[in-house]
Amino acid sequence: MSFKTFLLSLCVVVAAFNSIEAKKSFIVFSKSSTFFEAWQDCNSFDGYLASIQSPFEQRQVEQAMAKASNPNGIYFIGGTDLGRDGRWMWIGLNRPLNNNDYRNYYPGEPNNLGGDQHCLTVGNWQAENRGKWDDQVCSKKLDGYVCAFEK
Repeated sequence: MSFKTFLLSLCVVVAAFNSIEAKKSFIVFSKSSTFFEAWQDCNSFDGYLASIQSPFEQRQVEQAMAKASNPNGIYFIGGTDLGRDGRWMWIGLNRPLNNNDYRNYYPGEPNNLGGDQHCLTVGNWQAENRGKWDDQVCSKKLDGYVCAFEK
């Protein structure tokens, strides 16, 4: 196999992989909201609060945040452990976040600080921690939320 054939084959595989992985799109809404308001808003737009299940989706969310009117904001995503402390799930998918699933927590998180942090956020950590996840009080109004839409 020539180098050109190999390179062309590699490009086809990468393109196919990206189209397979790009199953959803993400939009950041810069609207001060609680987790529950965000959940209802995403549903009313025929989407759901974002579940981030791979590094590829993490990059998509970070790109959407960079385009938001407040790129340095803190935004709710669809992770919650309401009902079972420490057992996280993606509320929009009704799917548990298992131990072997993709995770991108800020170091030391989730920590349930004060015993009332049950909803996940993604946001304005600096430098290499940009886009990391943190648990937050669900009733706190944050800068907005990230909705996911199936393609």
